[in-house]
Amino acid sequence: MKAFKKIKRIISLNKDFFVKSQKYSASSKNLNGRRFWIYAESLGELRLALYIINIIKSILSEKKEQVPVFFVSFKTLSTDSLIQNLLKKNENGGILYFFHPFFGLKRVFRKYASIIKPNYFISVQHSVSKKLVNELLNFNSKTKLIFAGITAAELKKIGVKANLPEIYAASSLSAIISGYSGADALKIDVMPTSLKYISCTEGVAAGQGEDYSGEGLKKIVISFASVHKKEASFILNLLREIILNENISRKFNLKFIFIPRNIKNSRPLFKKSFKMGFNPIYCNEEEENGKLNDFLSSDKHKTLILGKYGVMDKIYPVSDIVYVGKSLFKSEKGGHNVLEPASYGKAIVTGSYAVNFKEIIDEMIQYHAINSVDEINFKGVLINLIEDAASRNETGQNGLNFCIKKRDEFKTYFKNYLTEIIV
Repeated sequence: MKAFKKIKRIISLNKDFFVKSQKYSASSKNLNGRRFWIYAESLGELRLALYIINIIKSILSEKKEQVPVFFVSFKTLSTDSLIQNLLKKNENGGILYFFHPFFGLKRVFRKYASIIKPNYFISVQHSVSKKLVNELLNFNSKTKLIFAGITAAELKKIGVKANLPEIYAASSLSAIISGYSGADALKIDVMPTSLKYISCTEGVAAGQGEDYSGEGLKKIVISFASVHKKEASFILNLLREIILNENISRKFNLKFIFIPRNIKNSRPLFKKSFKMGFNPIYCNEEEENGKLNDFLSSDKHKTLILGKYGVMDKIYPVSDIVYVGKSLFKSEKGGHNVLEPASYGKAIVTGSYAVNFKEIIDEMIQYHAINSVDEINFKGVLINLIEDAASRNETGQNGLNFCIKKRDEFKTYFKNYLTEIIV
């Protein structure tokens, strides 16, 4: 039943897309321009897609070329929530959004390919269905397929066979396929910097946010971002131990914000937090601004549980310490984006199973810009950051400096990279 409801929603959302697409195709000024289909998945990939679009627009504007048409497909309902907010603010930027083609049927992929008619297909950090690749190239053999920030193993999933050096197996790649005849049609470049560094643009210009310390005990806000079920439960127990520590409770008014990766876990987390005596506030879509301000200004509420998506840009600025989730346990391994909170100058903590960002975290550790923890040392690291303001501020500043450096390096490289492909 849940699957049927989701399919029905996708169909209803994409129905509007098909109507708008026909209008675009009927317009002569758009019909002859370049057409880009950017294949994102979740919130992080959507932000990458929007960044790529801005660079492409600037490249073509400098060349005085016609404004291109952009189609962005996505996969998650959390991404849809962010897109709806953009559309409400009239910030679509000439982009048509839609859910990924669903059902692995050739005729479905064929329909999307024939409507979009892309000159360029850009996949952001994900491999795609081999059937979709075939339909894109069957429809237009000159379509350039660009795979940004993926591995050789992911390329092989879509049937690309190439005798790759060993280094490619673990590196982030960008591949441009100008046809589909195997290794001869494949050009691969190892990107000298990860596509994930686009995230360094998020908070750099946003400042540090408001100070809610006030008088009395030093108020410290600790946020737990994109946490999964098992680690959220573990963290609550850990926090109870910390606030029962008299040396901590006499000096600090600790405030905890939880942003579950899946909002279905928000209500159970709220109930558990309530039973454990954290006097939590639950915040949903409609109550966001008021509840956040009430929580930060209140001395009686220890925990805020977010039951909505797309709130990180409001939570990071008011946080002192940020833990980034899906990283503490092997059963929930992967890790989420550590660069976004770092770009706000916050002291970052993440688990030792953040394998999706391993290369970046290893580099950040060298810069003393992040703390990697496990079940054993998590509490000690957190207490140290709470008690030692100098260490906390230094970690945050190092993270911000790291992001600024990587942002500038990446912007120069990536613009040159796309210019070579497109121009």
